[in-house]
Amino acid sequence: MNILSCDTSTEVMHVCFARFEEGKKPFFEARVVTSANQHSEMLVPSMLEVCQRNSVKLKELDLLVCTSGPGSFTGLRIAMSTLKGISLATGIPMVTIPTLEAYQACNSSYPHTSLAVIDAKKKRFYTALFQAGERLTPDLDLDPLQIERLLAPYPDTLLLGGDAPLLASKLSKHYAVDESSQLNLSLVLCTLGKRKFEQWGADEPDTGPVYVRKSDAEIALQETISSLEETHD
Repeated sequence: MNILSCDTSTEVMHVCFARFEEGKKPFFEARVVTSANQHSEMLVPSMLEVCQRNSVKLKELDLLVCTSGPGSFTGLRIAMSTLKGISLATGIPMVTIPTLEAYQACNSSYPHTSLAVIDAKKKRFYTALFQAGERLTPDLDLDPLQIERLLAPYPDTLLLGGDAPLLASKLSKHYAVDESSQLNLSLVLCTLGKRKFEQWGADEPDTGPVYVRKSDAEIALQETISSLEETHD
């Protein structure tokens, strides 16, 4: 099975080609690029390059995988819309994986609790608490003080993800940090995507990104509507 995965939910873009063959060790080739606001320009060329390096055309892929959120509103849409376009054009099935679950799977062997972390900007973080691979919380949008309260019963918690050091610097207590997702997130996505597809099949065509908070545009629209309603009362 040939799988292509990508993640553009943060400022770091991840792309990976993976080949799974029965009786053989899985083969992976991944690219990690800090492209900030250039995901839309760099994603497709990076996908084509990693496929070309492995003598595979896009139409010869068997599965497409990307993260579903939370993360950057624009970033999530870039990866998902790109893969959806390829899926619709070629018939290649597509699955999505919750971003924080992918982060947790990058270090699933940790024996204590782990907190997957994404910088949500505005001095807040998208987080989810796990233990032995199982969720203890849903995806959350918290500030550092709220995170400290969440972690108070779990002093041995490991902070996961590329933004974990940023969160650690804002907490009053010391927590260990693991940034391994910066290196192997897209590899893990291929593995998780394969497992999900084999168990549940492809995502429904109308599957969209998962947002923990409303976008600035939605908030502005809601405020405008509320203001108009007050004017007419």
